[in-house]
Amino acid sequence: MSKTERIWNVIVKVWKDPVWSKVISAGIILLVATLWTKYSNYSAQEVYTFIVSCLKYELPVFVFLSIIGLFFLTKWLIRFFKRNKHPIWDEQVGNYKFGELYHILLNQNLPFGTNGMNWSGQEPPQEDLLNMFHVYSPFFNKGVTLNDELNDGGYLYGVLAPKLVGYGLLEKIETKNLQIDVMDIKYQTSEVGYKFYALLEKSIYLLSGKSR
Repeated sequence: MSKTERIWNVIVKVWKDPVWSKVISAGIILLVATLWTKYSNYSAQEVYTFIVSCLKYELPVFVFLSIIGLFFLTKWLIRFFKRNKHPIWDEQVGNYKFGELYHILLNQNLPFGTNGMNWSGQEPPQEDLLNMFHVYSPFFNKGVTLNDELNDGGYLYGVLAPKLVGYGLLEKIETKNLQIDVMDIKYQTSEVGYKFYALLEKSIYLLSGKSR
């Protein structure tokens, strides 16, 4: 008989003993209760009450311990995945995670012209929305209106800005025109837009560092 088998037989013999099995079970339950009290949000009294109520159902000890073990395993897994949350890509930005919105904008463009672009002979931009938001952020930070002279044929105001509003990166601000009965519209970077831009700058820095 091997050493492992002898040890196992001793454990089984002790566990089957009516006295020692109760002592071991009590010790294990006490240990579990102590750990539960330490790492959970429940008080010692609440843990004690729960254990007593479970024991009233006369569950086998291994079933009772398995239930508690499953509780700790679930809690550990939740903490493990929270601990592995990426500080940039998993950051919440409006209705999206930063990584989600990053790839949405990266894989999308708006190659549409305006009347102003047609008159001036300008071609619609082919760049992705991520790059365009990054490049034109200084304009959106100040606010873009219909009367701004940006030499873009009205593309920022008429095409790009309304699209970025849909992602929460810009806000549409309407004010009453004092000369005629219309509402003036200004597109300006929102709080979500500022947060996204800051994370974008960090991601660019990290990616450039990895490529060196």
